[in-house]
Amino acid sequence: MARLMLTRLGHALFSMFALLLLVFGMVRLTGDPLQVLLPENATEEQYQQARQDLGLDDPVPVQFVTYVGNVARGDLGDSIRLHTPVTELIGQRIPPTLAMASVALGAVLVIGVPLGVFAAYWRNGRFDRFVRPFAALGQSAPSFWVGLLLILLFAVNLKVLPSGGYGGFDHLVLPAVTLAFGAVAGLTRLLRSSMIEVLNADYVTFLRTKGLPERKILWKHGLRNGGLTALTFMGVLTASLFTGSVIAETVFVWPGLGRLMIEAVNYRDFPVIQGVMLLFSAVYIVMNLIVDLLYIVLNPRLR
Repeated sequence: MARLMLTRLGHALFSMFALLLLVFGMVRLTGDPLQVLLPENATEEQYQQARQDLGLDDPVPVQFVTYVGNVARGDLGDSIRLHTPVTELIGQRIPPTLAMASVALGAVLVIGVPLGVFAAYWRNGRFDRFVRPFAALGQSAPSFWVGLLLILLFAVNLKVLPSGGYGGFDHLVLPAVTLAFGAVAGLTRLLRSSMIEVLNADYVTFLRTKGLPERKILWKHGLRNGGLTALTFMGVLTASLFTGSVIAETVFVWPGLGRLMIEAVNYRDFPVIQGVMLLFSAVYIVMNLIVDLLYIVLNPRLR
């Protein structure tokens, strides 16, 4: 078991390095940031001085080795545009993103789990016939369209919630719902399928023969075994709610990591793009690692 865990950890570290290399190379395909930062009438001497000050005059392999060494020390560099440490900028934007992702994840669990379980229990019934089109709509509807529709309904017509901005819980509702809408649909469909398979299993028939209450069969035995199938999805979902907030934050003018990324891309701010992408990649890798370790702990056959 320990050897298997160490193997998973080694894979995670290798993936982290590969993503670091990929992100470092891809951001440099966007063009020269000095074309955005310097005025149009800047001289060649000013360009050369700016490249030297920012370390952009070194060969790309040298820049990468320097960047990896700095990352190993916890230094993500300074923003080219704001001249502020990237770690400071990310630290300022994490709380808004984390708040929205946490509320969205709570909504996904509170809504998606009961919908999936009861749709499986009452399969082909009225409730199931309602849930299936809802889940299909949720997975096919674009996030920006859902966000604009919520703004039109609750902010413009009903005037019960703000249309955007950062503030109290009322400002958080519409972005979190937008972020959670598609995730609820995905969890509902996956959990419904796995629960139908579990509820048709022989051991469930045996438990019913013994006279065990349906409530215990459904929530204790059924969900415990059917939920294992959704475990991988929940790991990816948790990471995607944290990293996939770019559209929701843009629509609702939410000052999180997603908007920071958009601003950095617009100004070709290499250090900020690399820092945010590194954080996003780390979240996915860590969540996948946690899921792998949970599978090892929960599934005796893997041990």
